[in-house]
Amino acid sequence: MRKTLFLLTALFSVPLLAMFPASVSATQELSAKQLVEQMAKANKQLNYELVFVQTGPVSIDAWRYRHLYQNDTVYAQLTTLDGVKQEIIQRNNLISYFQGNYQPFTINSNRIVDSLPSILYGNFEQLAQYYDFVKSGRNRVADRLVQTVKILPKDNFRYQYIIFIDEENHLLLRSDMLDRDGNLLEQFRVVNFYLGDELNELPVYLNKMPFPPLLADKKTATKTIKEWDTSWLPQGFTLINEDTKTEESSGNVIESRLFSDGLFSFTLYVSNSILPTEQENVWRQGANTIYSENMNGKEITLIGQIPVSTAKRIVQDIKFKQ
Repeated sequence: MRKTLFLLTALFSVPLLAMFPASVSATQELSAKQLVEQMAKANKQLNYELVFVQTGPVSIDAWRYRHLYQNDTVYAQLTTLDGVKQEIIQRNNLISYFQGNYQPFTINSNRIVDSLPSILYGNFEQLAQYYDFVKSGRNRVADRLVQTVKILPKDNFRYQYIIFIDEENHLLLRSDMLDRDGNLLEQFRVVNFYLGDELNELPVYLNKMPFPPLLADKKTATKTIKEWDTSWLPQGFTLINEDTKTEESSGNVIESRLFSDGLFSFTLYVSNSILPTEQENVWRQGANTIYSENMNGKEITLIGQIPVSTAKRIVQDIKFKQ
């Protein structure tokens, strides 16, 4: 009887051991913060191709991302897999956009941020001041073993992340953006990937692509009118960029300021009031909040990845110069 029980135990334990090996890997010994740092390093320095889906509240988009790091130079390509073809290519510090009916253009940047989780490019020393990094065990994504890390805000003014990092190569295979109640707002999920040096021909293909015109840097192209300022922001949010535009048809001046904490971001727009009757408008779709309010004869609109309550407090605490 004892021999039979032993054989049954051994038989049913084999699949479990194959899925979750008993030996402790070097990845398992890393702290949560060390894991995300290794993830960022792998994202930048490995040669790989990802097929992933990005899921929002009303849409599911499929993409292919190819990345090559060669001689301290980055080449990358992000392409839609369904519908109208859209393509974004990176040739080191230049990002070119080819998007359907829009005129192609190029900007100065050292990474493609569209449809890729911002956590890939975080400054984790800085983020550790405002977020806790917590390991949450092992899981499985795209038929790969992963380590799960929760990125939890230390206050109630922003969202949270759960990320899934490949145990072997440290690539990010999934990320879930959640609200404070744990509701899913947005998901990035890899369904297939390739890792290796067969992407060495990628630079040849990308360098054959036309080079669209380079857009002017908005930081130097315009001068901002300093008629207002924020008096309260969640800790860690700082000004990234600002711009002022004048609409040709109406002459309406619209001032915008982009803020970020390195993980989430939002933009404030201030213009002449065009909502004569409604004092405030609130709209949220997934991770994106739009909050608009009339103050001091101006319309203030916030658009970004923060909770509605945070957006409302930021807008209502804006001070205008007398």
